[in-house]
Amino acid sequence: MEGGGERGVLISGDEQTLRTLYEEGYGGRPEGGAARLSLLEAAYLVGRGELEVEGIGDQAAALELLASKRPDDFLKFVVYSDLRRRERIVRHEERTPFLRLYPRGSMRGESAARELVVPLSEDEPVMHGDLLDLVAYAGRLRKKLVFAIVDDELDVTYYRAESFLPMGVARVRAGLPKCSGRLIHDKVVIWDGPSGGSLYRADFWGHPMGVEKPKPGLLYEVPLVLSLFEAIYLVSLGVLSVENVGGKPCDRNLLLERVEELRVGGRVKAKVFSFWRSKGYVVKPASKYGVDFMLYEKGPGLDHAPYLVMASAPGWKILPVELLRAGRVATSVRKDLVVSVAGEGRIRNYKLEWIKP
Repeated sequence: MEGGGERGVLISGDEQTLRTLYEEGYGGRPEGGAARLSLLEAAYLVGRGELEVEGIGDQAAALELLASKRPDDFLKFVVYSDLRRRERIVRHEERTPFLRLYPRGSMRGESAARELVVPLSEDEPVMHGDLLDLVAYAGRLRKKLVFAIVDDELDVTYYRAESFLPMGVARVRAGLPKCSGRLIHDKVVIWDGPSGGSLYRADFWGHPMGVEKPKPGLLYEVPLVLSLFEAIYLVSLGVLSVENVGGKPCDRNLLLERVEELRVGGRVKAKVFSFWRSKGYVVKPASKYGVDFMLYEKGPGLDHAPYLVMASAPGWKILPVELLRAGRVATSVRKDLVVSVAGEGRIRNYKLEWIKP
């Protein structure tokens, strides 16, 4: 076998051995009794004692060479090795950020790869726009995308990511009564009990003050507390009018300024809130789950919220460990984690699901 270089490692052997390596996902198609492995593949096989490479004594030397030639591939190597230990057939793509993962039990050539795996370091920031582009790319190829998040101890956690196109929820709604409220710091309070109670009963807007777990269908004649996101949406509908403590009217733009002042990314989150409300979902805060919103199809007390939502924008950066944490919480409470990315003129969503490859 020839030594490793920029183009990898050229191996030679009998046709059957080379054919078996190819079917197991290693290297290119054998020709004339030879085949080429990538440096990553060679490093893995050297570590298993299945390959000797001229000029490379052990896996440490192979990885040093890999790091010097293709430093970004070290993270790929960690994920590649983990998938191989799980007895999965996986192919290294040198010119893309992906590893191609074949269905369990199938060999290369028997079935097409169905998943593209993207290695991510848990503490290396990535932009949501870039993640969305990866999800969309996989979708165009009719494949599933998997984020492989690597921690500092080189443990790997896997999440399947796919575009989420909500059809919306058709629910019977009562007409919304017109109300007036007062802006108090980061809330809007409807002090008139009957008005506020009617608004909550109509479609679960806000939270009746002093009621721990309001029951659906009941009329709570107590002040109603609205979040700024709810107030902005209701003002847009023409249902709610708002004044500040001095009696000055607060229109939608003033409320947007307030939410941007008091909430990180407030305008983006207001867009995401309005998107899901317009789709028919009841949107409630979900800070206790480490995300922005949770979505009900019917309403609190009528069903469990099936989705947790993280709001973002294409240019925002996120640490993959934040996705990992939110995904673990969503899994533990049997909900799907949805990331809603609000760009210019549209909102794109993708859904994350924890998997064992």
